[in-house]
Amino acid sequence: MRRIIFFAAALAVAAAAVSCGNTSRNGRQTISMEDLANVIEEMKSGDTLSVKGFCVDVCLQGANHITLVSDDSLQAINVIADEDLVSFDEGLKYSYVTVEGVLNEQRVDSVFLADWEYRLDESLKAPDGGNPEAVAVLKEQITALRDSIAARFARTGKNYWSNYTIEAYSYEPEK
Repeated sequence: MRRIIFFAAALAVAAAAVSCGNTSRNGRQTISMEDLANVIEEMKSGDTLSVKGFCVDVCLQGANHITLVSDDSLQAINVIADEDLVSFDEGLKYSYVTVEGVLNEQRVDSVFLADWEYRLDESLKAPDGGNPEAVAVLKEQITALRDSIAARFARTGKNYWSNYTIEAYSYEPEK
């Protein structure tokens, strides 16, 4: 049933995008950040996509990545320039941008978190005693990630947390 609802929602998004003439230079359907948030968990690493969002940040060191957010600023994704694109125009900050690229997913699972926690505990055994305050903050982040993984597993059956990025091969600022 969820797949039918998802498929119907995806068709509605596609129909709305096509009816508004919302396509990229390559004829690919352009989706908003809000729509991306609704379908990203069904996508696969390596899928190509065209996304429009509001640029809130341009990397100050080489402009090789930007951050796009949704209109309500609740959804965000980092966009990294591929080796051919190299960098973004620094003037993109605080403007709408459409990027075309490849979706990448980095997974964080319980094995990764256990290893990270072990290394943090080991750092406290250093001769100088390590940095207990920093370790405590990082352990809180690990707990939050574990909670997020558990919630996602209950919702989707996926037993990991995903960090998504887009590796962009082209972009176009809104005129």
